[in-house]
Amino acid sequence: MASFKLKFRPSTAEGKPGTLYFQVTHRRSTRTVYTDYHITPEEWDGRTSFIRIVGTPERQAELQLIVSKIRWDCKRLAAFITEREQAMLEYTADDIVSAFRLLPPCQTWFGFIHGMTAKKFRVGRLGTAKTYRDALSSFSQFRDGEDMTVDALDAELMNQYEAWLKGRGVKRNSSSCYLRTLRTLYRKAVEAGLTTDKNIFRHVFTGFAKTAKRAIPLSSLRAIRLLRLPEDSAVAFARDLFMLSVYLQGISFVDLAYLKKDDIRNGQLHYSRKKTGQELAVSWEPAMQDIVDNYAHLTKDSPYLLPIITKADGTERRQYERMEHKVNYYLKKIGAMAGLRTSLTTYTGMHTWASAMRDMGTSLSVISKGLGHENLKTTQIYLSSIDTEDVVKANRKMIGKIMRE
Repeated sequence: MASFKLKFRPSTAEGKPGTLYFQVTHRRSTRTVYTDYHITPEEWDGRTSFIRIVGTPERQAELQLIVSKIRWDCKRLAAFITEREQAMLEYTADDIVSAFRLLPPCQTWFGFIHGMTAKKFRVGRLGTAKTYRDALSSFSQFRDGEDMTVDALDAELMNQYEAWLKGRGVKRNSSSCYLRTLRTLYRKAVEAGLTTDKNIFRHVFTGFAKTAKRAIPLSSLRAIRLLRLPEDSAVAFARDLFMLSVYLQGISFVDLAYLKKDDIRNGQLHYSRKKTGQELAVSWEPAMQDIVDNYAHLTKDSPYLLPIITKADGTERRQYERMEHKVNYYLKKIGAMAGLRTSLTTYTGMHTWASAMRDMGTSLSVISKGLGHENLKTTQIYLSSIDTEDVVKANRKMIGKIMRE
């Protein structure tokens, strides 16, 4: 059976790092496979024939990554040899070298997530791309910026990451969201053949913890609508966007930001959810138009319905994120002014619309239809039989209750 060993060749130039290579032996024939990994003589342990983790913290992180890549390369070499041995196929040392050189370079965990994020951006899945980006940012902070191979991930590391999140005061559902996202990416890496599935998330929480109620009653919505706020102020704009999100069946802030004037056709607003791509149609009511009219002078030369995205220069995503942050800041103030005990955010609109529909006796299937939750297993089988008019009637009834002074 063939064998291989990791070797180190010092540089002939003084002060230059040397090169790591594999020495492959099969049937008394020896071949050399050079790698792209370079270390200094002080970083090579001749006794164990492996890398020594020494130097500055930055250099140690680099060496740890090289170690991860070397171990992945060893696995691929061993798999190639084992596969041919078990199949009783003839092969030579040159065959091993050729097969190894044809393999794609070892991909790191951070690099893989960067690639998946870029892919989502290219296909317009901006929400998913942001989720991937945020999860990577959090995990990278946990690792102090130290990358690793996908195959080096294990259950203990995920346990440590979860504990790190808890130690930083991250709420359980936020922690679960990060871990679920990493689990999704890990499964994609498994499908891509970058590692085998080691069930590394088996000991961490990836579910949904019960949280404080986000919805507010219709009486609070009326109070918010009737607040006397300075005209053309940032706080009034935040209030109007919040009310519009409720009127529009709990529309998400990102979908609200990207609405365009020509999305309103034949008395209906038509848009695609950024999160799922699902097409939704909402009856366009006078209360909605009143809010849009308040800001028409700011969107005169813009294709967008609202002055959230004001420049079409490639920074649309950044513009909407900044505005959402600003709106949430003012919504907290508005919530206090309206006497709310819970924190008011852009997410409250969706929860409030669904809660109001339920309290008015609207069926769960109609609520699901209005929210665009086509993947809810408990309502999926009913969605195709629900008339959109049922949603229109329920939403119009709710708006009427809010507008009643």
